[in-house]
Amino acid sequence: MWIFRRRRWPRGDWFALGEAFIVLAVVRLSLATMNFKRIERVVVSLVRRLAPTPADGTPEDDARLGRAVRRAAVLVPGAKCLAQATAAMLLSARYNRRSRMTIGVKLGASEAFGAHAWLETPHGIPVGGAEAAQFAPLLSVDPYASAQRPPAGVAS
Repeated sequence: MWIFRRRRWPRGDWFALGEAFIVLAVVRLSLATMNFKRIERVVVSLVRRLAPTPADGTPEDDARLGRAVRRAAVLVPGAKCLAQATAAMLLSARYNRRSRMTIGVKLGASEAFGAHAWLETPHGIPVGGAEAAQFAPLLSVDPYASAQRPPAGVAS
């Protein structure tokens, strides 16, 4: 398998691959057994708990995250874009970095319906970015968007 031919990766990359593999496998199993709304609630709750006040991180952090998730996706059967973006959001929160997951759709006259999920950070799109431009955003899962709104009945 091509992933194991690179034995001279830095130790941090191997650790990131192992961590991404475990998180991605759990997310993939969750997507197979639960509905998306429930998974969304659990993920948002975990992200808020892991990173109550997230920082922006660096472009290098985003690149390392993207590489780890893409490599782990080769090892986890059926780990498509939604599982990858969800796992990447959890991993990003684990290192106290801000991110949000976007799900988009594509429906053209000549093409069939298509959907795609990607992860956005302040520095770009580390997971799912290659195809993201072809899709119109439909849903954004931003764990911090609703946390910043004032409670109902309170004037801003």
